[in-house]
Amino acid sequence: MTYKYSLTSLALATVAGLATGAQAQTLEMVVPFSAGGGTDTVARVFEPAFAEALGRTVVIRNNAGASGTIGAAAAAAADADGNTVGYLPIGPVAIQPSLRDTAYDLDSFSYICQTTSTPVFLLQAAEAENASVEDWVGQGTSDRVVYGSSGPGTIPHLAMAAFASEAGLNAVHLPFDGTGTAMNAMAGGEIDLFVDTATVLEANNVTALAVFAGERLDAYPDVPTMAELGYDLDFSVWQGLFGPAGLSEDQLATFASACEASVNSDAFADLAAKTNTGLLFRGPAEFETFVRQNAEMNATILKEAGLVN
Repeated sequence: MTYKYSLTSLALATVAGLATGAQAQTLEMVVPFSAGGGTDTVARVFEPAFAEALGRTVVIRNNAGASGTIGAAAAAAADADGNTVGYLPIGPVAIQPSLRDTAYDLDSFSYICQTTSTPVFLLQAAEAENASVEDWVGQGTSDRVVYGSSGPGTIPHLAMAAFASEAGLNAVHLPFDGTGTAMNAMAGGEIDLFVDTATVLEANNVTALAVFAGERLDAYPDVPTMAELGYDLDFSVWQGLFGPAGLSEDQLATFASACEASVNSDAFADLAAKTNTGLLFRGPAEFETFVRQNAEMNATILKEAGLVN
């Protein structure tokens, strides 16, 4: 009788352990875009060193749709047992919740680390007659300028809308369904200006007029910052690692340590060199502060651009 009671107690203890979040050997990493895309590509370079530092198997699950919000919702809704994280970029975390009803908000996440921060450039067609930001400001205050974006609410849109507002431009926004079609439109003279990363700069017949960064980039020392030109604007495409709200301090510390090891790995350095991706590690507290401030700034820009009430 006593032996039977002990087995029952053991079974109950096992169930309780599972219910409270026993850590599995396999960690699921949710990526909110399809395989082969920009976020997925970086996540797959990040994963091996991260897994090695953790001493666990990490499996990437692509959960795409609704501008990344489906995957972000899945990461936020997971149990806070240390078995699920999300590798998420700026869009679904710090932009989309201002544009649509999402099943999560900023309080739905535990903030583990930032991994990348890639500044964006103000671009014009290489053959354009204007030669500087000042030229476009002169045109935009006396006539008008047309700028494109890869879609409403994207970083290219937000950065250009903020610049147009600060410079007092009579600017017309022409959204496209992606960067490729926008570049075709720029080549055809449909749009005057565009904002995007160095990858787009290098792949197209365009010229960089300024970079939306705090200081000049080593790879582009001749490109001035927006701040140098009198516009306090800093925009980047960033990514980071999130968990569901409620991760313990020990879990956060363990994940953040492994994250830092991966960001400092040779594989990540190679990625940065090949794709012009900016690497930046921020730990949990600093990352959370940054994300909340970034989301608040983006919400203000969206409101001023008339995209939200």
